[in-house]
Amino acid sequence: MTTATENAIEVRGLRAAYGDNVILQNIGFSVRRGEVFVILGGSGCGKSTLMKFMIGLYRPTAGEILIGGEDIARAEGADYLRILRRFGVMYQSGALFGSLTVRENVKLPLDVFTRLPEQAKQMIVLLKLRLVGLEQAIDKLPSELSGGMIKRAAIARAMALDPEILFLDEPSAGLDPVSSASLDDLINYLSASLGITFVVVTHELPSIYAIADRVIMLDKNTKTIIAEGPPERLRDQDQNPLVRQFFNRKPAAGTIP
Repeated sequence: MTTATENAIEVRGLRAAYGDNVILQNIGFSVRRGEVFVILGGSGCGKSTLMKFMIGLYRPTAGEILIGGEDIARAEGADYLRILRRFGVMYQSGALFGSLTVRENVKLPLDVFTRLPEQAKQMIVLLKLRLVGLEQAIDKLPSELSGGMIKRAAIARAMALDPEILFLDEPSAGLDPVSSASLDDLINYLSASLGITFVVVTHELPSIYAIADRVIMLDKNTKTIIAEGPPERLRDQDQNPLVRQFFNRKPAAGTIP
């Protein structure tokens, strides 16, 4: 049985709404330390929205989001900033600053959150870029990078402060199959070598099978979790037809062939 100390993240009774418009409800799950945890579902089900609540960009109308045992949904001031230091985020577009080089983008969190000497910052930047296989692009601008390189640079920046958890929003979006598979390999390498906990939002089945230890599946209509577990088990054994359709790439009954 998983204990609280084994969980990097716990979400309890999360409800999110804008006025009378309910976005998510009755959301509860835990993410174990060191695992690759995937949030999946069809378009418009709230995958990326849930991640934004988990990283503290939005505040839920009810429930708790515990990061290392501390509720980011209720934290303020110094407590909130301390929780933020526990994780890094890679956004779907990469969100690199176009006027900064790769070196400067990765160094930015160190400039903002630390008082390290410049030499130490430069060493950390080089180490992070080596981890993602991008040290040769250290002085390039984002406009000079491929889509896969942008994602790798964004991951390096997300790791700059040595977080316990990395959140990745649609890491494979916009990538060709080879670049996507290479990014999956990187996620697996970082998970195995550094013990980082990953929370990944995606609907790409090849990536899900390649990286996920466990998944949760959100449903647009019920606005909650309809399945949880290893992806292969959900594909082969889950009795919910929506889950089986998703994992077996089958259209809903009655749709046009």
